[in-house]
Amino acid sequence: MSNVELPSFQRAFVALSYVAGRRDATLLDAFPSVHADTQLLAQRLANPERERRAEVLARELSRVALSLEARSIK
Repeated sequence: MSNVELPSFQRAFVALSYVAGRRDATLLDAFPSVHADTQLLAQRLANPERERRAEVLARELSRVALSLEARSIK
């Protein structure tokens, strides 16, 4: 399985793409096959309530940060 197929990679890519300004269906355009978790994240980032979108994004970005921190050389 390539990195692009991993759910964790897809979710991180979608979260960072959202921060960069991508929205709605364009969040998933990069993937030939979208994992169910990634689809759900994109749906949650389309919530009409800004506060809910912010909570979802913060949770996902925290996961990205923790993953990067775990891989850093100390």
